[in-house]
Amino acid sequence: MYCVIDIGSNTIRLVVYRVENNTIKPMLNKKYSVGLAGYINKKQALNKKGILKTISVLKEYRLIIDMLPDCEVFPFATASLRNIVNSAEVLNAIKEGTGFSVRILSGHEEALFSYNGAMQTLPTDNGIVADIGGGSTEIVLIADKSPLCAESVPIGSLNLYESYINILLPTKKELSKIETAVKKQIKNLSLPKNIITNQPLCAVGGTARAALEIYKYINNINDNITGYDCGFFSELLDMYSDSHSKVIDYILKTAPDRIHTILPGIVILKTVSEYFKCSAVTTSSFGVREGYLCHILKERGVLHD
Repeated sequence: MYCVIDIGSNTIRLVVYRVENNTIKPMLNKKYSVGLAGYINKKQALNKKGILKTISVLKEYRLIIDMLPDCEVFPFATASLRNIVNSAEVLNAIKEGTGFSVRILSGHEEALFSYNGAMQTLPTDNGIVADIGGGSTEIVLIADKSPLCAESVPIGSLNLYESYINILLPTKKELSKIETAVKKQIKNLSLPKNIITNQPLCAVGGTARAALEIYKYINNINDNITGYDCGFFSELLDMYSDSHSKVIDYILKTAPDRIHTILPGIVILKTVSEYFKCSAVTTSSFGVREGYLCHILKERGVLHD
């Protein structure tokens, strides 16, 4: 068995996998919504409360792992620790408090691992992978079954909420400011001159999974579908402008723990789909965690292409 711990800007998650028929299968999945992006001070440092909260969650995960025989652990962090000035201090505190040696992924690595994870369940020849996290968004352009470019931008559902929303739910003006900020970041990406457009969007991460659940609830779909029309993002935001209470009800019945971050995340999905002219979106159940683990296990020869 293998365990991955993903220290994100919004959640800290533990997933235990086993290898079966040259693939990884999740066996145990536990998360805490910690919201580390909310513990970053004006100096862009993770404050003491944020560090202690991280260590507290990881100590609980240590107790779980210690009960699992021969389970190797691979802890990593993304924008949560990548985009702060005291990363070394936090890593040392985690090591001393829990024994975990945490690897901080670069934005490029995170994008590639998100792509590798998504391709485990949704292989495609051409398309766009978008992984919306709490503190960053990774975008990968796929051409001829290979990543043409893999980029990361420092905006995510949680840090957009922290930066632009004054109370729990956004106003129409705040959503407009968020969309402007997302467009600016995407336009600054180092993309090839002849970028791929009119290709399917593969959405990765908690925001993507929550958006799918909201779509299924609104449309009374009980099947395990993964795809729908990208126009839904605009429809949901328009619906929110017309009737806050109706959309809030949808969110509370499908993704209550994301009540404050789902709408900023939907804005990211909408903006990415429009920029790359994607008409259809498919949601991947795998992402950066699975891509990271598969990368390690392939290097060791445990998994094979």
